[in-house]
Amino acid sequence: MNLKTLLFCITFIAQVSIPLLGQSTGSIKINVSDKESGEPLIGASVSVVGTSKGNVTDLDGVAMISNLPVGAHSIRVSYVSYQAITVNDVLVEEQNTVQLNVPLQSDNVQMTEIVIAAKAMKNSENALLTLQKKSPKLFDAITADQFSKIGVSDAAGALKKVTGVTIEGGKYVYVRGLGDRYSKANLNSSEVPSLDPNKNSLQLDLFPSNLIDNIIVYKTFTPDLQGDFAGGLVDISTKDFPDDFNMQVSLGLGYNSQANFNKNFLDAQGSKTDFLGYDNGFRALPSEIAAYKTPSDFPDPYLNKDAITQVSRAFDNTQFNPTQQSQFLNHKMSLSVGDQVNLFSKPLGYIFGFSYNKSFSGYTGGTQNVFDGISQGQQTLDNDILTTTVEDKSATDVLMGAMFNTSYKIDNRNKVGLSLLTNQSGTEESRYQVGYILDTSPDSSTLIQNRAINYQQRSFHNGQLRGEHLIPGLNDLSIKWSNSFTRSSIEQPDFRLMRNQFRINTAGDSLFFVNNLDRPSRFFRDLQEMNENAKLDFSLPVSVFGKKGGKLKFGGLYTYKKRMFTESLYEYNIQTALSFDGNIQGFFDDENLGYVNNELRNYLQINDTKNSYDAKQNLWASYLMIETPIFTRMNLSTGVRFEKTDITLDAADNVTGEINTNDFLPALALTYNITDRSNLRFSASRTLARPSFREFAPFDSYDFLGGYIQNGNPELKRTLINNLDLRWEKYPAAGEYLAFSLFYKKFIDPIENAQIPSAGGSTSQFQFKNVPESNLFGAELELRKSLGDWIPALKDFKASTNFSYVYTYVKITPEELLAIQAWNNNPGDTRPMYNQAPYSFNGNLSYENQNRTWESTVSFNVTGERLIVYQIDLPSIYLQPMPELNFTLKRNINNRASIRFSAANLLNSSYKEQIDLADKVYYTTRYQSGRAFSLSFNYKIN
Repeated sequence: MNLKTLLFCITFIAQVSIPLLGQSTGSIKINVSDKESGEPLIGASVSVVGTSKGNVTDLDGVAMISNLPVGAHSIRVSYVSYQAITVNDVLVEEQNTVQLNVPLQSDNVQMTEIVIAAKAMKNSENALLTLQKKSPKLFDAITADQFSKIGVSDAAGALKKVTGVTIEGGKYVYVRGLGDRYSKANLNSSEVPSLDPNKNSLQLDLFPSNLIDNIIVYKTFTPDLQGDFAGGLVDISTKDFPDDFNMQVSLGLGYNSQANFNKNFLDAQGSKTDFLGYDNGFRALPSEIAAYKTPSDFPDPYLNKDAITQVSRAFDNTQFNPTQQSQFLNHKMSLSVGDQVNLFSKPLGYIFGFSYNKSFSGYTGGTQNVFDGISQGQQTLDNDILTTTVEDKSATDVLMGAMFNTSYKIDNRNKVGLSLLTNQSGTEESRYQVGYILDTSPDSSTLIQNRAINYQQRSFHNGQLRGEHLIPGLNDLSIKWSNSFTRSSIEQPDFRLMRNQFRINTAGDSLFFVNNLDRPSRFFRDLQEMNENAKLDFSLPVSVFGKKGGKLKFGGLYTYKKRMFTESLYEYNIQTALSFDGNIQGFFDDENLGYVNNELRNYLQINDTKNSYDAKQNLWASYLMIETPIFTRMNLSTGVRFEKTDITLDAADNVTGEINTNDFLPALALTYNITDRSNLRFSASRTLARPSFREFAPFDSYDFLGGYIQNGNPELKRTLINNLDLRWEKYPAAGEYLAFSLFYKKFIDPIENAQIPSAGGSTSQFQFKNVPESNLFGAELELRKSLGDWIPALKDFKASTNFSYVYTYVKITPEELLAIQAWNNNPGDTRPMYNQAPYSFNGNLSYENQNRTWESTVSFNVTGERLIVYQIDLPSIYLQPMPELNFTLKRNINNRASIRFSAANLLNSSYKEQIDLADKVYYTTRYQSGRAFSLSFNYKIN
């Protein structure tokens, strides 16, 4: 959609909707629910006392009464077998919709009709706490109003504040210390694919916070949820349409202390569309080279002189050395428009949202070290550094997203909806390293320079059609269905790497050289993935043990995934000893490529294409479960889910991989209502974790920046997980919460990434493999409290904090233990699970005065060290804690305009990957990413 079309759509929507604002009447929206279960009541009668106006509640338990005169009204709500309620003093305001939350008490309790005073419906945070209290599932959540208070820009940043959740690399969710393998992400309750070939979970930085309504993290399994998670299932819900016309615009600028206006910021030439998050073909593989698919097809450098010269000179862009250029401020904007209108006398709701964000980040003076293996009893690594470098890195990120969500109510028993979401992101990253390679003699060194220019673009397009239906003739059978289609891609065009070495002679002159061990390289990667997800769910009210309010649930799911992954590496073969003075650009001049005066100089060759593969996954699932009260204050949820999985992979060289499994996944959950404001929950379940396509793909690949070889494993099996959870929770007042949880998980055949014993060669090799079992023990504590209850002077302050502790262990295999004993004569026989965080802590202190003029939040979070590289010829590498302190301040200028200031990473904590040996610390990676500040302006029309 171009800008002209976008402006036309906005203008049209405003012209249609704004005239409605001129009416001198108002509306009332009534949400009717069962007081005990919190479930919406469908078909409840709602009327305005003393008038003929009224309505019945729909599938969501909602009834709208429109065109009411301004002033106070009384609303009567009634439903068969429930006690009627009259709500007095409902004040209707001009052009506004009053929202009421009306819980009805079952007539099992002998009481007369109740009359209550009007009370506005709770805000979204309180609404989710109410849902959390009534749900048989154990979950935690964060909502759109909290996004604003803590000043986050995407889903990944928001999830940092959820109990037991940590974020890796600003993208990947870890729940309860478990890596991306055990934590899944859904969009509007439908599974969507990952955009990383080496990860299982979705990249959550793709979803701007202004397009999100709430995020729920399910921590226990019930059969109506997908079965492939153990840490948590993250469900992102996009924004729903408002009751009346609403338009909101936000503009912001940001500053990073290490990136913006920094004259040393690394940059590289890009395409004219980089500012939109995609490359227009500037970095594409030239057609002269693309014509050759495999190394055997490529021109022979001695038999086909003209062709080898042509392909060697085919790239117009020969920049391998980043330049330095100062960058402007970070900038972002967002727009949303929504309303409800009548179509064929039926309500149609819609919302459109758009966001754009461009930011700069980086660091200078970072540390990168690679260490050699050590011997028995060695107490230091000072003389075992293979390479050590100082690194500068800069990145430019663009994220653009748009969303359209609509719902049409055919009648009070049937509605359909359509959601469309598209995101486009692009990241340009440049690196420069300078350091040395130590020879066998510690007094002799070879200096090195490493350069990398990388561009990565990601596309995500999702459409979901859904419907809800109620059939009164079948005992109010409820049917929900959805069909979601996602097409996603990640492209890495022309990732360039260049290493050269040099020595300084006794005269102080630099002698530069490049050899065939460090060939300049161009790397191309393309991942295309399609995902279709179809769901059908039935819910039938039943009475069990003479108790009303039960539900029999059953349904099914089908998911189809298809991935096409291609990877090609092109290298420049150093054929002759060229005179090289450190001028990188001159090295790629035509006079140094192909045949010059009938002499073969440097030439291009394709290194390998074996890492390309096609993969498919078919998943069929069905479930049967029941939710019902069984005793006074005791509720039961139990059932079983069946999942059949077929995964196939076809790699280059006719190598294949295959996984076929049939799994029954039972679940049991008990909730005891200690009081109306507190619960005790217990759950037991079995879930699973499947290997990703890359993990069981039968090939090895070289990680250019990590400096190691990663092996896949076609013998991998899926992991089964037995889960136990116990939680006590209390809801003292609206918006307040206290909970303590204990949990245990046993993993059968967990997949770990470990170094291969005696792999040989100078480059470390790692492989994904199943280990027999691992165990996890954990505890969580969460508190949300208004401080005014303790100290009246602090009535405008609210504190929230959560802490998670997780202990895991994996048995070390005999082969690994033998290799470790070569340098450690007293090793333990267990280690932590790979990529598992032992603890996380979040704390927020927020201020909001009564007239809502000022709002402010101070937030702090930290995650414990976790194992990120499991080594056996050296102590393993652990990522260290990075405490983060953030601050936001908002000033509401009036009921339409506000201004917000945010400060992030105020502590400027260091990123540190380190090895510990004999009370000494050795860094493999270390840098600081800088403090960030932003100022934004928001304006809305209601």
